[in-house]
Amino acid sequence: MKILRSIITYFNVLLFFLIFIFFLFPFYLVFKIFSLERYIIKFSFLMIRACIKVGLWIAGIKIIVTGTENIPQKGNVIIMGNHIAAMDPLIFIYTFVNPFVILAKHSLRRVPFVNFVLIVMGAIFVNRKSIRSAAEAEVKAIKVMREGRSIGIFPEGTRNRGGDTKVFKKGAIKMALKTGTSILPVTLYNTNNFFIKNVIFNSGLSVYIHVHPLIDILKLSEYEKENLASIIRDQIVKKLETIKNY
Repeated sequence: MKILRSIITYFNVLLFFLIFIFFLFPFYLVFKIFSLERYIIKFSFLMIRACIKVGLWIAGIKIIVTGTENIPQKGNVIIMGNHIAAMDPLIFIYTFVNPFVILAKHSLRRVPFVNFVLIVMGAIFVNRKSIRSAAEAEVKAIKVMREGRSIGIFPEGTRNRGGDTKVFKKGAIKMALKTGTSILPVTLYNTNNFFIKNVIFNSGLSVYIHVHPLIDILKLSEYEKENLASIIRDQIVKKLETIKNY
């Protein structure tokens, strides 16, 4: 049954990618010429979100979301979560209705199909090993936030694959302080078990995502600002332990 579900899910994803590449991507390029890509990005986000929801339903994977009352209805935020697996950005998109820009690894630009989706979503690509690339990504991200758009980021900088949550890098915190953008911490759990042997969808799996209370940067003390990366990481780690022991 899991194999059949996986085949149907992959077919659904392939169909979506074909529509995306031959229909939406050309529109994106045209809109970009006239600096109107923001509108097609919003439409693309909604399409991707719908595809993810349908795909996960077909695959038989349940997403359990808690803390939705903490998601602001207005204003932009920095969505900041622990990074377990490659599926994490998709769970972000599944959870949040309002479009946001993803900070993605530069290597994803070379992944067929995925690169088209990320580009049309307005993703900011960054090579964390390159000082220049990191600086350029920061400038782009700050511009996005000052335009009133939200950003999704994983401050560990790499996947922990279900192991200990790594130390959070302070780049996203600095961007929040520069722009006065509030931070929305998010805890992810079990995304590393999406697949059996990296191919077959693990139908029956429950994936958890918890949205923590919004952190208003403007109301923090100097001590809290200085230690914010550690404070957010501690919140996420504590919630992970709660979920694991549930």
